[in-house]
Amino acid sequence: MSATVLVAIVGYLQWRRSERRQAENETARQELEQAERRRIARGPYDQQRLEALRELLDKLRELEIQSRWNAGGQDLRAEVPKINTFLIKHGEVLEDEDCRLAQQFLEGLTWIDHHAAGDRRRWEEQREQELAAHGIDIGQYESSWERTEPLTWIGDADRAVRKWTSARAALEERLRKALQGL
Repeated sequence: MSATVLVAIVGYLQWRRSERRQAENETARQELEQAERRRIARGPYDQQRLEALRELLDKLRELEIQSRWNAGGQDLRAEVPKINTFLIKHGEVLEDEDCRLAQQFLEGLTWIDHHAAGDRRRWEEQREQELAAHGIDIGQYESSWERTEPLTWIGDADRAVRKWTSARAALEERLRKALQGL
């Protein structure tokens, strides 16, 4: 009888191991199915995020072009609420870091634009003074900002330029990663 009991115990232990393996395999299969469902469900989110990032960068680049084109001739601070509205509308797909970088970009760009407006104003005042006093026209205002040359300002301007350029580069990198599906 001892051998029969031993065979029964071994059989029972093998059956338990087999049941445990089946349960583990079933759990693993369910986890894989759930991961696949999440991946499939994430597809529309990834696409919406990609489109929102692309549109955000397009809007920010357009503001930069406007700023360079006008070189302080138009106050871009009025455009900030439009970008903020865009960020709010797309908050479900844009990450906090995307929004922070967009704000950083705007802070730097509007500072530069405001600075360029001050330079333009001072130039026009000097132009009027030279015309009135000496009859000499010193010409229209031109800035390195208009010509897309490096900005040579110091102090606060340098910080604004670093803010704007680093934010732009970081947002472009985030878009590249989104395009690559990372």
